[in-house]
Amino acid sequence: MHGQIEMRDVVDQQMSWYMLFGNHRLTDQLGLHTEYQFRRTGLGADWQQSLLRFGLDWHRDDQHMVTGGYGWIRSFPYGEQPIAETFDEHRIWQQLVTKSVTGQFKWVHRYRLEQRLMKFSSGSRWQHRVRYFMQVTWPVPNHPEWAVTAYEEALIGLRALDTAFLNLLQQNRMSVALNRKWEGGTSVQLGYLRQVLIKGSGLEAERNHVLLVGIRHNLDFRD
Repeated sequence: MHGQIEMRDVVDQQMSWYMLFGNHRLTDQLGLHTEYQFRRTGLGADWQQSLLRFGLDWHRDDQHMVTGGYGWIRSFPYGEQPIAETFDEHRIWQQLVTKSVTGQFKWVHRYRLEQRLMKFSSGSRWQHRVRYFMQVTWPVPNHPEWAVTAYEEALIGLRALDTAFLNLLQQNRMSVALNRKWEGGTSVQLGYLRQVLIKGSGLEAERNHVLLVGIRHNLDFRD
């Protein structure tokens, strides 16, 4: 494994991800997750990826939420190590989110499974993946509308035991962002993400420096 890491051709690239999120409460237990991400190279020059995701939330209590949903993703050739062709992906996903508080710090842990059907010109292929996400939020003292967040996420491919694990760790993401919240359920995020993306050969990798611009608007349909 150490030899493979030394042989990797790693390229540094600049990206920008523009994101819309929402978790909308229908009842005390049920909600709707909506999400769209507009991912571009540079500050918006060319497509990297288009990602639409929605799901049904079940709130066990204020600290635990389970979601199942569907995602449609279109990936494009870009950068110095482009994929061979544009392709679509149909993704089914399930996740558990837990929340806790330690002093001034708010913690979120997310455990997600993904079943990915990728449609290429040569045919379709299934892949499966597990993701672990941990985020900490620090509210700015005397300014409750402002907060700083940081997160780490690992994306790990699941394969048959007789398959070579050339990129068991498919991606690693680290981020820090500044958040501003308004009354009515709207918040805006501006941040930086470092995405390490390891290609299927295990010998090439991207180190993407990403500008994050996000808007979250949560609706509450409860009486």
